[in-house]
Amino acid sequence: MLPPMPGVTTTEVDETSAPHPDAPFGARPAARRPARTVLTIVLGLLLTLVFSWSVIAVLDASSFPSPLHHLRNRLFDSPVLVPSLMAVWVFVLLFVALIGRLWLAFGVLTAITALFGAVNATKLELRNDPLYPSDYTFLSQPSFLFSMVSPSKLVLGAIGLAALVALGWAAGWLVGKVLPNIAKGAGRRELIVIRASRAVIVVICLVLLWMAGNFNEPGNPWRAAFDSTGLRWRDWDQRVNYQRNGFVAGLLFNMHVQAMSEPQGYSKAAVMKIADKYAAEAAAMNKGRTGSLENTNVVTVLSESFSNPEWLKSLKLNSDPIPRTTALMGNTLSGKMLAPGYGSGTANVEFEVLTGMSLSQLKPQISVAYEQVVSKDKTFPSAVDWFLAHGHTPVAIHPFSPRMYARTAVYKAFGFDRFISKDQLQDKSHGGGRFIDDKSAFDEVLHQIQTHQKPVLTHLVTMQNHMPFGGQYDDPMNPQGLPPQFAKLAGQYNRGIARTDVELANFLAALKKQKEPTTVVFWGDHLPPQIYPQSLFKKEGERAMHETPFLIWSSGKPLKHTTLPTTSPIQFLPHLFDAMNAPIPPWYALLDSLDKQIPAMDAGMYVNSQDQLVKKAQLTPEARKALSDYRMIMYDLSIGKRYSEKTMYGDAPAS
Repeated sequence: MLPPMPGVTTTEVDETSAPHPDAPFGARPAARRPARTVLTIVLGLLLTLVFSWSVIAVLDASSFPSPLHHLRNRLFDSPVLVPSLMAVWVFVLLFVALIGRLWLAFGVLTAITALFGAVNATKLELRNDPLYPSDYTFLSQPSFLFSMVSPSKLVLGAIGLAALVALGWAAGWLVGKVLPNIAKGAGRRELIVIRASRAVIVVICLVLLWMAGNFNEPGNPWRAAFDSTGLRWRDWDQRVNYQRNGFVAGLLFNMHVQAMSEPQGYSKAAVMKIADKYAAEAAAMNKGRTGSLENTNVVTVLSESFSNPEWLKSLKLNSDPIPRTTALMGNTLSGKMLAPGYGSGTANVEFEVLTGMSLSQLKPQISVAYEQVVSKDKTFPSAVDWFLAHGHTPVAIHPFSPRMYARTAVYKAFGFDRFISKDQLQDKSHGGGRFIDDKSAFDEVLHQIQTHQKPVLTHLVTMQNHMPFGGQYDDPMNPQGLPPQFAKLAGQYNRGIARTDVELANFLAALKKQKEPTTVVFWGDHLPPQIYPQSLFKKEGERAMHETPFLIWSSGKPLKHTTLPTTSPIQFLPHLFDAMNAPIPPWYALLDSLDKQIPAMDAGMYVNSQDQLVKKAQLTPEARKALSDYRMIMYDLSIGKRYSEKTMYGDAPAS
């Protein structure tokens, strides 16, 4: 049985009950006043509408660095206020109809609003990304979430949340005292009508919210309502998208969507024509290649938040925090990687390296490809397929929880033989830091190489330099050029990457002593979050804040030193094959063709062969053709029919 309407009690009135003692003999109870009932309903609806507007104001403010300033100056200028208000109003009416108490519904919704606003503001501060619908997956890792926020902030947040809930409850209680209770004195029939009305409201609201959940489907009426306002969606900058269009619009825009648009003319014949083209190109490229990876260990190392602070012109350091890595980059194949994110996006860089598929070609709503694309399939094309076919044992290592970014399901879909998380590591030392250190991670790689008879493909994702950075080391390396609060965090971060620099050198030295040869690809996945202010971002420019170091190294014959143009992660393994003079599969021939024209791509950014940042419209005809071929095969391998999978990841035919 549903609870009563706003301000309603569950007490039923017996229509046959005795009259008031002072009433004439045989008199019925006094008739209810329809006008007062109508007044209660109308005022209740107005209150829910006003409350919905306040919810929008708070959520919109949470997307700005100074929420209070936003609340004071920008409460009514949202370009999509009306459709946003309608969407929130539906949500509020649903809660009121379900709970049946206006004061209780307002209290619950106040808590939800405060929680969403706090999470959005915190995520923007820590990761430079707003709250997405897909972020619900983080709920499976509460300990990780709490570790990213200081205990003092958690305590203050809990107190603030409790205060807001109490305020919302008190306001609703006062309203309940002023407005007449429409169920008071109602008979059984009236109560049935009230409850039936609430049930209808619940059903209508659920249908409207279900439609909102399909916001990105063609012909969606909610999407049409927002688009009719003339707003401009900021596809490749979600922070700005939320700020300019509002939190509600940003959240709806990031509802589920097909990961990639189907290329024009997609068919088996069209796909196989391109696949055969690059199979022939791979055969021609392989002719004369005398190297091989079949008896070589291959180690890919994603170093969490590893970057070179000296590349930022605004900073001044007393010494290079990563001198060994800097020297090594000058003696082997190396360059700058264009990261698909700033301050976050670890799993997306993994996705690009292992699959050769660029996030820049997926819909902007795909914030984590591992969760939104790969984890839905039992198998997914990746480099692991090729290495499995050529005698390698693929092992993934991540010294943290296996559930983050659905890695357990993803690595299984890729074909990894084993996934070693923090619980299976031989050594779990922290070295003074917050997370398991890089020495322990590198030692695990050595252990895997030493205990396998076959060559291994080892994919390592480190955790040592994951945020939060404060309060870890006693010997920070503070830079100049930052405000004091940021310089303090940067000093801790710099000490962390300095330790990575030492352990990487020790790791490579240990590999040199092994009997079997090993090739290593090492890179930083993104610049660190939280430690650089927005003012520095504006000074350095977007490209600089997306560039991290990468290198390819071999324990055998030293690789020829080459400084590559700014490179996307999708090109790391093709470059490894080239550096080792090893035959490539057709998929890497296609990536090689793309690399010659567009060596790096990011969200809305393209780097041409002259290492210049250009817009898509400025690409040469050759670059557009290579990109068109790439998109067709990427679509086919990711969410298409996979007509080309065996060809693209197989061995090229003999020429």
